[in-house]
Amino acid sequence: MQAHTLPGDRLLAGPVLLDHRAVWVEAGQRLLVRSLDAHGRTRTLFSTSATPGAPKGTRWPFFVDSIAAGDGRVAFIESVIRCASAPPHTRNCSSGAENPPTDSVTLFAGPPGAIRPVESLVPPRPNCQGPPEPSAVAVTDAGLVDYEVSAYPCRRGVSRLVLRSFSGRLLRVLANGLPVVTPFLAAGDWVALLKSAQVVGKQDEVQIIRVSNGQVVRRLRPRPPSEQIEDFALDSSGTFALMTEPRRAPCGLRLGSYALSVGQIGQPGLQVLTKEALGEEPPTTAFALAGGQAAYAQPTSSCAPASQIVVASPGAPPTPIPGLEPGTLLFFDGSVLATAHHDTVQLATLRRR
Repeated sequence: MQAHTLPGDRLLAGPVLLDHRAVWVEAGQRLLVRSLDAHGRTRTLFSTSATPGAPKGTRWPFFVDSIAAGDGRVAFIESVIRCASAPPHTRNCSSGAENPPTDSVTLFAGPPGAIRPVESLVPPRPNCQGPPEPSAVAVTDAGLVDYEVSAYPCRRGVSRLVLRSFSGRLLRVLANGLPVVTPFLAAGDWVALLKSAQVVGKQDEVQIIRVSNGQVVRRLRPRPPSEQIEDFALDSSGTFALMTEPRRAPCGLRLGSYALSVGQIGQPGLQVLTKEALGEEPPTTAFALAGGQAAYAQPTSSCAPASQIVVASPGAPPTPIPGLEPGTLLFFDGSVLATAHHDTVQLATLRRR
C-alpha cells in the first residue's frame, strides 16, 4: 500500500509504525500527522491551523527532524524557522541564510487524536541561559527519551539523553556529556546509543541502557577491532543487531556490502545474520529489527546496482518484500514494514509461511 502527501505538501519526517500503521509528518499550508493502514486507508491524526501570521500561500514555516511512535503514542519535534511565519518588517531578519535560526522548539506527544505540546522552548539569550533543546525523540514504555543539546553557539553546551514523562516532566538523565551528534534508538525498556570513536585507536561502542533504572546493561564493540559500527537496531524484547563496516563488493561495484549480526540482552555472543546488507553508500537504507527478524536492503545480484527489501532471521533464507522501494528509512514491527520514497509513504504486510 502507498499514500502520497497531499497536493502542495512535502514529507517532513517518517514514516514510523504505530499499531501496524505507517505514521508521518507532512506540511504545506498546514502541518499534518497522517497515517496509512494495511487496507490502504489514510487518516489525519493531528492538524495545525493555517500558517500563522503569514500571507496566503506561504508554506508552513516549521521543520520536523524527528518523529517516533510506540506504546500507542506519537511524538515529534517541531522547530519554528525565524522570520518565515511573519512579514520581514516585523523582525530583524537575515535573508538568504542557509541555516536560519529558530524561534522556538516544541516537543509534541500523545495518542492519535490527542497529540499536544508537552515541552516548548525558545532559544536562550546571548548569555546562553536556559535548558537544552530537544533534538531527537523516541517512545518507550516508561516515557519519552529525548536527545537534548544546548542551542548553538553556546560554548559550554550540554549534550545528553534523558527520560521524560509523557507529560514532559524530566524523570532522569540516562547519559551525559555525549558527542554533539549521538544516534540512538529506544524500544520497550531499552535504549541503545552509539558512541563513535573520537580518538585514533579507540573503538566505536554501542551502549544499551535499561530505561527504568538508567543502568548500562551491555556494551557492544565491533569484532575484529579494526571494524566500525555503521548502524544498529533494537526491539522491545531486548534483541539487538549491529551493522559493521563493508567488505569489498564483487565486480568493482561501490555497493557497500555490510555485515549484520544479532544478539540478545542477557546472552553472550553475536550471530552473523548476513554479509550482504546494503549500508551507507547508494542505494541507501536503514535496517530494522522486530521479533528476532531483521529487515534490510539486499543486492538483487552480485553485479547489479539494484536492491530489494528482505526480511530474514538466523538460520533461515531471506524473504523478499516485492514492491517496497528501498529508502533512507525503514521500520518493521514483525508484521508490517514502512518506508518512504520521495513524497510517497509505502507500507507492506509480511506474508506468513
